[in-house]
Amino acid sequence: MWQNDILVLPDDLIAFAWSAPMRDLAAKLELSDVGLKKLLTRCGVASPPQGYWNKIRAGKRVPALPKARPRRPGEMGRASVDARFKNVLPIAAPFSSNGPFASALVPEDLDELLAQELQAIGKVSVPQTLDRPHKGLLQLLKQEQRRRNKNAEREWTFDEPKFDNPLGKRRLKIFNALFFALSKRGHDGDAYERDGEIHARATIGDTYLGLDIGIVGSHRTVRQYGYLRPAPDLPASTPLALRIDPGFDRKNTGSWQDDCDGKLESKIAEIAAAIIVAGEKKFRLCLREAEERAERERIEKEKQRQERLVQLNQKRLQNLRTSGELLRQAEDIRALVERVRRAIDEGSAEIDASALEAWQRWALAEADRIDPVRSGQILTHLNQPSL
Repeated sequence: MWQNDILVLPDDLIAFAWSAPMRDLAAKLELSDVGLKKLLTRCGVASPPQGYWNKIRAGKRVPALPKARPRRPGEMGRASVDARFKNVLPIAAPFSSNGPFASALVPEDLDELLAQELQAIGKVSVPQTLDRPHKGLLQLLKQEQRRRNKNAEREWTFDEPKFDNPLGKRRLKIFNALFFALSKRGHDGDAYERDGEIHARATIGDTYLGLDIGIVGSHRTVRQYGYLRPAPDLPASTPLALRIDPGFDRKNTGSWQDDCDGKLESKIAEIAAAIIVAGEKKFRLCLREAEERAERERIEKEKQRQERLVQLNQKRLQNLRTSGELLRQAEDIRALVERVRRAIDEGSAEIDASALEAWQRWALAEADRIDPVRSGQILTHLNQPSL
């Protein structure tokens, strides 16, 4: 989600999209009608069909307002839209970590979800070639082909194919079959190469899971470009393990490997179903973590607020004491002026009248200047501190 986006309920977004012609709705958001339609499409919201508003004006029957599709595993059940929508749509309350999580597509119980996904995925076979790659592997395979072409043109190049060995090809075929199995259930997967390694992830609804296929047990290695890598001539039969990468998400792990029950290729349906469940599980865990994080932030903000109030009250008390000191100084000056005036009246002191008048004006002006009431300094502590 973009930093400034807001979350709204899909049904609210659908109601908005069908409330007026697209051009009128776009004007409210300062968007083009094409831009608004693209945004709605990205959120899975269909706009009214052609001629819908003409039929409305003509009093003809029109299709009923569509309902948002049920939440799928790993989905947050919210639509992420531009912050400008907050002027026309209410912001959705966060999904509660206590659920309920059930929808027409997601049972409340995760064991039930696993059984459901296993049955829906059915039997999965792993093709012997990568002639029909999943879209999530296309960029990686194109990069491999570019390297292959360079090597064919020259006797030697630094950037040679990374996975043209039996084990590398096997790993790619396993990922390919797994991604297709996930796509069958409306989810996705993708992979890229970095430093000679495959980095893959599964996208379950709005939730990401890192995936890794590594070698089980000890094996021969070679140093390539500063990294220790499995020897390129290792046979395809080298035992492999596929796991939900703990480096990507340490709280949601799972692994499968070549063993007496069969190779990874025979477990793709089981793995795909378990990954879908792991995506839903992570989604639920993330809700609780988000609530706990929000509570920690609330406590920290309240602590900072209280500390700030203590500082303001201390400042208020200091200003009060300053007012008392300033008032005493002002009253002392006024008392002095009055005493000098009485001394002159009693004839006990002889001072030039014009000089005395000037001195009195100056002294009383200074008293007024520092007087906390007349100067307004008292306002610094008159009201109780508030944030």
